[in-house]
Amino acid sequence: MPDLDWHGQHTLNTATATALTSALAASSLTYATGVHPMWDMAVAAGGALGAAADGARRGRLGGTLTYRASLWLAAGGWSSWAAAGGPPWSLPALAALAGAALAGRLSWNAVGRYESAEKLRRRQAAETAAAAERQERHDEWGAQWKDRLARIAKLENCKVIAIQPWAANTGYTVEVDLPGGATWGQLKRFEDALGSDLRLDEGCGVEVASGRRKGTAIIRVSTVNVMQQDLPFPLDLSPTSIDEEFAIGLHRDGTPALGSLAFICGLGIGDTGSGKTNTLNVINAQLLRTVDALVWHIDTTGAGLSLPWLTSWAIDGTHTRPVIDWSAHTLDETRAMLTMALQIIEVRKRRYQQLMRKANDTKLPARTDVPEIVIVVDETADLPGDIKQQVETVMNTGRAVRVRIKVSSLRATSDSIPVPVKKRAKWRWGMYVTDPEELSYLFSGFQQVDPADAPWPGCGFNAYGTTKPRPFKAYVLDPGRMDQIAAAVSPRRPELDEISRSVPHGRYYPSRWARVLPALYEGEPLHPVTQPYTDVPLVPVPTKTGPGPAVGNNPATGATPGGPGAGIKPGSPEWARLFPNRSAASTPPVSMTKDTGADKGMRLVVDNTGQAPSPEAKEMAEQEPPSAERAEDSAPATEQQPAAAPAPMPSAQDAAMRLLLDAGPEGTGPSRMEADLKTLGYRTHRTTISGWLRVWAASAEVRQMGTGTQAYYVHRSYATDQPTSN
Repeated sequence: MPDLDWHGQHTLNTATATALTSALAASSLTYATGVHPMWDMAVAAGGALGAAADGARRGRLGGTLTYRASLWLAAGGWSSWAAAGGPPWSLPALAALAGAALAGRLSWNAVGRYESAEKLRRRQAAETAAAAERQERHDEWGAQWKDRLARIAKLENCKVIAIQPWAANTGYTVEVDLPGGATWGQLKRFEDALGSDLRLDEGCGVEVASGRRKGTAIIRVSTVNVMQQDLPFPLDLSPTSIDEEFAIGLHRDGTPALGSLAFICGLGIGDTGSGKTNTLNVINAQLLRTVDALVWHIDTTGAGLSLPWLTSWAIDGTHTRPVIDWSAHTLDETRAMLTMALQIIEVRKRRYQQLMRKANDTKLPARTDVPEIVIVVDETADLPGDIKQQVETVMNTGRAVRVRIKVSSLRATSDSIPVPVKKRAKWRWGMYVTDPEELSYLFSGFQQVDPADAPWPGCGFNAYGTTKPRPFKAYVLDPGRMDQIAAAVSPRRPELDEISRSVPHGRYYPSRWARVLPALYEGEPLHPVTQPYTDVPLVPVPTKTGPGPAVGNNPATGATPGGPGAGIKPGSPEWARLFPNRSAASTPPVSMTKDTGADKGMRLVVDNTGQAPSPEAKEMAEQEPPSAERAEDSAPATEQQPAAAPAPMPSAQDAAMRLLLDAGPEGTGPSRMEADLKTLGYRTHRTTISGWLRVWAASAEVRQMGTGTQAYYVHRSYATDQPTSN
């Protein structure tokens, strides 16, 4: 038996036929049963009321409702008349019914056209009224802003192009066409004054940015303090890719504060209690949503960065795979991790050439079988120089093969965040700090960043790519939500590719959790789900006290190469070998060349040969402090040596040259050298160091890289293939 289709299309013709046959059937039934004909009229009246109510609910016009009710009443009237006057199937009754049905069919289209036209007219009238109201408000606001810019910023004849309220109704944006010759930078200096003139509440403010073309400016005015509100981490945990940007919070205007670690490195700072750790966890959560990126952690201050993401797996067993692929909580584990990362960079560049050619790109595409490696480093200030050097090397070399680093620190100072690390980080965010100068160091190159614009915990400034630092509020991520995220993303976390596992330091990778978990959860029983990761042959990482030297350590000299000033200790054999003795009665500095091992080609500034000074040495001697100052500079470091056998102390000029050599190809600058010399016991001023550097640059002993505030210096032995910047 064929199935009946109850969903056939109902047209005006079928509707007319249905109405006609229904009226004829009702009237015939009334006539045959002898029921009073007025019952037909009563039923029709009920139908008319129902049709009117349904039409009103659907937003029909009053004329349409009257028309539909009249159709019901007309049908009821005919049915009552036909039943009372004889059989309804008589010729006069059928003729009257057919005529009424035809009239209803023809009039329906006319009523429909009328309703459409009337609705359009009313909608256009409403839009016109709303536009007039907006224009009136726009003109009023425009006049106010034109007067405000003239009074406060002294910019006459500004034209307000548009004023757009924000979707969240928390503020609005003003687009301004500036008078000839004016720039948005001139207007930005008056942000605080504009906010004061608007009498904005605490936490609200004015942001000025460049417009869509030269000579225009965008003014964002926040009228509701969203920075003080808590913003829960979004519920969406759908899979993403490392190539996609992700949000870490919201700006004042409700737009997402974006970041990415696909091809760039990141840098974040924040004082204690500022919300830095929460922001790092938000970044971790967004990275863990990806299906083509592994997350490695470095936190030698107790692994606080990793524990919230590992506990639900290691102790509770809520999922079978760790979401963090590797966590380094000791210096030795960190060295092993970074050494393996450097080896992965080298092997990926060689072994994945065909994959890059297939993608027609010079950069390795991130995939689930060849994932990017993102190393998140917390508290860089506590890391020794050799590890900082490894971090810098990974940042310098890993972009094309998808090994990236996210660095964070409590403070934005040169000792916590070396200049090369800051320069490589194209995505920077800073939470609340005590000293505004630290934000200026973090966001160097931009105008002054005022911490008062982000005064609450969880607030900060975000600068991603080429964007200026903008205030934002980070999402809030609590431990319970982190456990939910870990359980949800665990099944889709990628694994390290076989080629990357095959590097020499890959032998330490399989037993990483066998080394780390017992130390992180000392005295606590690990859940059985961790056994596939812990019940493996344990391979200890190299240590400084174990067989062979640790990574980057020279046990013969006590040198620990790394950042400037960390390479040679005063009084050590290496220091004495590189810097000759110098007595108070020695002759003025003489230039000579001395080749010593790794520092072959180093030109020492002083020696005790008694030769006559060269013109170059005379010029450098004029830049040095007087002999009394040099003796005073040397005194603190000399006092630190054993009294029984005073160690020879090089001059401040020789120590400065040593710092240039220690800095390697990344170089250093006068301010950093001044700080490093102070740690070595010298009190030489920055201006004196700048004089030495100018002389050394003129004699090609060092190379100046960059200009202005971005200038730094590299020793000639590391810059033979680079042009000199004068």
